[in-house]
Amino acid sequence: MGQPPHIMVAAVIIGLLGFPRFVLKRITAKRQKTFLEEFPDALEATVRLLKAGMPVSEAISMIAREFEGPVGEEMDRIYDKQKIGVPLHEAAVEATRRMPLTEMQMFATGLSIQAQTGSSLSEVLMNLSGVIRARFRLKRKIKALSSEAVASASIIGALPVLVATGMYFTNYEYIEVLFTTGTGKFLLTISVGMMAFGIFVMKQMINFKI
Repeated sequence: MGQPPHIMVAAVIIGLLGFPRFVLKRITAKRQKTFLEEFPDALEATVRLLKAGMPVSEAISMIAREFEGPVGEEMDRIYDKQKIGVPLHEAAVEATRRMPLTEMQMFATGLSIQAQTGSSLSEVLMNLSGVIRARFRLKRKIKALSSEAVASASIIGALPVLVATGMYFTNYEYIEVLFTTGTGKFLLTISVGMMAFGIFVMKQMINFKI
């Protein structure tokens, strides 16, 4: 394609490893977000079923039928494992490998405690539901407080691209040295790398983990 070998190697690496990984991470994040949005309702429904006298395994089966999406799928897999002889709490632990979320790990821990000590599972699940909703409220609050920083980072990151694009169409002779000379290409490469590094740093500064 007329490009230097190191450019072609970088393109192949990004095409074969970088882009598929990026897409997979986006799909995973979307699935986990959907799961967390429905999980508190599923836990509260489980608590109501348990208080009505339904066994834990049958309550999970009911949740699997009533909820669609990731919550229903994971609960259905837990129930299927239990039907073939896997203890319920062990099936929940296996689910944490497919859905590696703190909330799912807490759910599996609650089932394990209930299986070992016979404690009240309904109380544990109700507390877990409250914790998940509190975490959601905290995430929304942090998102609102950091919105100004996000807007500033977006403007700073987009400004050089917009200015360069405008200059390209309005005064190409002024900016063509960046694309036609060796020094210009070198400076352009350095500036793109510095901009990418700056955007990465700003993203890390406003990326709060809850």
